[in-house]
Amino acid sequence: MTKMSLIFLIIMVPVQMIIGDAHGLNTLQHQPAKLAAMEGLWESGTRVPANLFSIPDQDEERNHFEISVPVLGSLYLTHDPNGYVKGLKDFPREDQPPVEVVFFAFHIMVGIALLMFAQVLSGIVLFARGKLETSTRWLRCATFGMPLGFIAVIAGWTTTETGRQPWTVYGLLRTRDSVTPSLTAGDVGLSWLLLYVLAYLVIFGAGFILLRWMVRVGPAAGSDTHESELLEPKSRAARPLSAASANGTTGQVAASDDIVPPRR
Repeated sequence: MTKMSLIFLIIMVPVQMIIGDAHGLNTLQHQPAKLAAMEGLWESGTRVPANLFSIPDQDEERNHFEISVPVLGSLYLTHDPNGYVKGLKDFPREDQPPVEVVFFAFHIMVGIALLMFAQVLSGIVLFARGKLETSTRWLRCATFGMPLGFIAVIAGWTTTETGRQPWTVYGLLRTRDSVTPSLTAGDVGLSWLLLYVLAYLVIFGAGFILLRWMVRVGPAAGSDTHESELLEPKSRAARPLSAASANGTTGQVAASDDIVPPRR
């Protein structure tokens, strides 16, 4: 299962990166304020840096403790080192999304994606060397890394939905104008949120129980079961004698895989 997953991921992770890049170009064109918040970019211009880490301050419209790489932002955002990117200061305050939430959610998602890709690459190297099953360190990292995909999905969803604010339909309909006045938070929670929670609890709960059972059984027990199904028919006929062995009468016969035909 691990080898199959690695083969799948070494193909699909680069494909996902390409799709993500195309989505970024689409966001730059249609939701520029969201993209600026994702990058923590306040000033418009060309040859913009890639903001690796900072603490955005929306009140002062600047970043604290910024660590960035010059020009790299324009390169991956526009595919041109001299590409122009609009900053948050070009948008009215009321049209800016919550920058801190969007910025950190986006960077968490990207950071986890890089960690997962590194995990896949290292697994492929071990697979090629025939050491995948014996690398305790890699298997432990894979075990601890199980929730990373879920966290990345939540971070990406937070980026998408929070970055779209204050719009329901970007540039046309504000969120405050699209809320049904008679619909309360309790109504939404009971009608949709609760159903989603219950559905995912059943799905992931059943999957967790199944995987836990498979791990506890282990490959050795699984192989024994498989071998027992391939026994010859004459060996299967000996199994009813095992009941007699409990009384101590035919223990030696029951312990043997060979059956002595009865004498007439």
